[in-house]
Amino acid sequence: MSTYSIQQVSEDTKTKLGIIGLVALPIVAAVYSSESLSLGQVPEILTSGVFSIGFTLFSWGIAAKMAMKLRK
Repeated sequence: MSTYSIQQVSEDTKTKLGIIGLVALPIVAAVYSSESLSLGQVPEILTSGVFSIGFTLFSWGIAAKMAMKLRK
């Protein structure tokens, strides 16, 4: 990709991609950390400890804040 095509991406698109990334980050981390790579274990992994619950809520909270800012 050239620098010119990257500069054409609007701020809204960058924000939307950031929101999607923040929402997906805990899920990807849970799938990566599980040994069997089963999607059925993702909710169990996300709620298994203080760190994983905090990381998920923090990430999703930032994504929600960005989405609310985008709506205004």
